[in-house]
Amino acid sequence: MTQPLIPPSGLRPLAAAFALTACVFLAELFGGWWTGSLALLADAMHMGVDLLALGLGLLAAKVGERPPDAKRTFGYKRVEVLAALGNGIGLWIATGVILREAYGRFVFPTPVAAPQMIGFAALGLSCNIISGLILYSSSRANINLRGVFLHVASDGLGSLGALAAGVVMVRTGWYQADPLASVFICLCIVFTSFWLMRDSIHILLEGAPPHLDLEEIRSALSTLAGVREVHDLHLWSLTQGSESMSGHLVVEPGRDSSEVLKAGMDLLRDKFGLTHITLQIEPQRRPV
Repeated sequence: MTQPLIPPSGLRPLAAAFALTACVFLAELFGGWWTGSLALLADAMHMGVDLLALGLGLLAAKVGERPPDAKRTFGYKRVEVLAALGNGIGLWIATGVILREAYGRFVFPTPVAAPQMIGFAALGLSCNIISGLILYSSSRANINLRGVFLHVASDGLGSLGALAAGVVMVRTGWYQADPLASVFICLCIVFTSFWLMRDSIHILLEGAPPHLDLEEIRSALSTLAGVREVHDLHLWSLTQGSESMSGHLVVEPGRDSSEVLKAGMDLLRDKFGLTHITLQIEPQRRPV
């Protein structure tokens, strides 16, 4: 039995994105306080959650590299999924705080130093674009990195919303644009975090990987020479990109079990990309 394919941990892109986000977080936090912009403070808060997400991502990626041991026979890759779920929950908490403050600002508008706000929002947007480019290629194969990438992407939309609100206030003096941009940031957060939390929970519940069809695999195994029945099939993921499968094959009397086993393993590897497989061969019972 071969070992599962391990997705890239992405320590370097995570570390680079963490350093960049930390600098802009401090800049936006100061800018929000200086200009009085809730949208900028909301974006800074979102970046603060991003920092937490990046920190959790770094921790999860490092812990996930630890080899299996007697107590954790599958290793520590699932820490990445827990970190991704924690990131999604953190985003929703931040959304609640921002929405509450936005409501008060919309009812009682507060003057904002819009020109300076535009500069800080543009700085934040630039940071998000650079961080997103750093993380994008690795995020497609790793749910931990995808969680961090979604943080950065939604924060980029938030910076864009803050930038647009600043332009509106400069041209019209309509200060409600600031809390309105904050609500837009919240919608971005909810939208991006929903998919992250859904996928994380699916993996933690041992759900079948979405790109694999259990019935298709059952049908393919049933076509192997000598196989009379396929049962107790199970598909799951330790983390995204690390799929496993187990199952039982009932073979006809007199058939060489080792040949059936090899044919089954080859089929699952070549057709479905599965390498972490446990197949149990059972002889077909003769009628009494």
